[in-house]
Amino acid sequence: MSGEWGCYNAGGLEGVREKYPKVLDPKGDYAEIPFSSDIKFNLMIRDMNPKIPSPTKAEDNMAIFMKGAPERILGRCKKILIKGKELDFSEYH
Repeated sequence: MSGEWGCYNAGGLEGVREKYPKVLDPKGDYAEIPFSSDIKFNLMIRDMNPKIPSPTKAEDNMAIFMKGAPERILGRCKKILIKGKELDFSEYH
């Protein structure tokens, strides 16, 4: 894999985690929802802009990463990105 998002360029998985750390909430806890078999997904917010060490708004380039059962993920989507164009997900759901 090549380019900015390639794990090899960032030092493998640990390099990616170090380069894009989890965001802390105001209490000092990680801004995340850990996986559980009840909810069947997990979610974390990462700081994608190392120039701003403590992002507080979307413009600071925070990103949400969610993985889990498709029915749990897709049900939370309002938009879809197709060929660089953001569309309402309801058209495809």
